[in-house]
Amino acid sequence: MLIIPAIDILDGRCVRLSEGDFARKTVYSENPAEVARTFAGAGLSMLHVVDLDGAKAGRIANWQSIESILRVPGIEAEVGGGVRTSEDIRRLLDLGVRRVVIGSVAAKSPELVGYWIEQFGAERIVIGMDVRNGSVAISGWLEDSHRAPVDVLLDLKTRGARTFICTDIARDGTMQGTNVDFFRSLKNALPAVDLIASGGIASLGDIRLLAGAGVSGVVVGKALYEGRIRLEDLTDHKA
Repeated sequence: MLIIPAIDILDGRCVRLSEGDFARKTVYSENPAEVARTFAGAGLSMLHVVDLDGAKAGRIANWQSIESILRVPGIEAEVGGGVRTSEDIRRLLDLGVRRVVIGSVAAKSPELVGYWIEQFGAERIVIGMDVRNGSVAISGWLEDSHRAPVDVLLDLKTRGARTFICTDIARDGTMQGTNVDFFRSLKNALPAVDLIASGGIASLGDIRLLAGAGVSGVVVGKALYEGRIRLEDLTDHKA
């Protein structure tokens, strides 16, 4: 299972939100690159980087912070938040991003995502799907797309998407434990896709539960920053 530490960037700082609420943020570092260096030093080189300002504004905002993370030796990253154009994707890939996470556009304009998959390759495009109350949220979790997650998954799979990162917003940043039944139901509906789970992970036990549900990977955020999960535990556990 792929274990991916999260770095969420707001105003150039490394933060975590609670349940997707921009008013309920905790700042963990003024320097996201230093956080990335810590993860890399522990052997966790693949990072999940989200430009929260970009997700909210509909355009990538924290280019400087993203570039500083990518300059850390040994780091690979998937980056999302505010990606709206082919030029955004090309610039990120040229900077060294391993894969680009497409969020709001995937729910709003799946045909455009299909074009990007053809243009850049399925291995370079990851679908970021954030779910609240059974519906996919968009625009930095501030709007409801009124689309069911399984419908979005099925639609984009037919357009060539292979990898999906799904965040349970109600659990995100709460450390209340993962909603394993939700992720298992998604995986059962589309067993052939690579599903990466995010939201609520509070312990190694949550990671084991998700592994048993068949997900391909997990994104771990607040539990790392709060010390509920140690970096060395993740390094020993990853496989």
